[in-house]
Amino acid sequence: MKNIFIGGAWPYANGSLHIGHIAALLPGDVLARYYRAKGDKVLYVSGSDCHGTPIAIRAKEEGVDGRDIADRYHEEFKSCFDKLKFSYDYYSRTDDEFHKKEVKNINKITLR
Repeated sequence: MKNIFIGGAWPYANGSLHIGHIAALLPGDVLARYYRAKGDKVLYVSGSDCHGTPIAIRAKEEGVDGRDIADRYHEEFKSCFDKLKFSYDYYSRTDDEFHKKEVKNINKITLR
């Protein structure tokens, strides 16, 4: 049995998902299912990118805070992936405290 890590793309939480997003994200799900079927231990993660210019622009256009935009579309993404039965082990967001802590930990390891 192998340990397999699959990190899916993190779509910007600034608008609804479209077929291009799904086409880019689907291969990771297919690979996760394949390795699980082989009996390997898989950790398949992704999340919503809740930072950046696309969110700031959308928030300005709608006259709301960027957090409101990120919250709305993150929840929509999660719902969409649930309906499509994506097999994520963990779907997070870049502004989550756990995410920030783990990124810092990875940086400490890789920068040694």
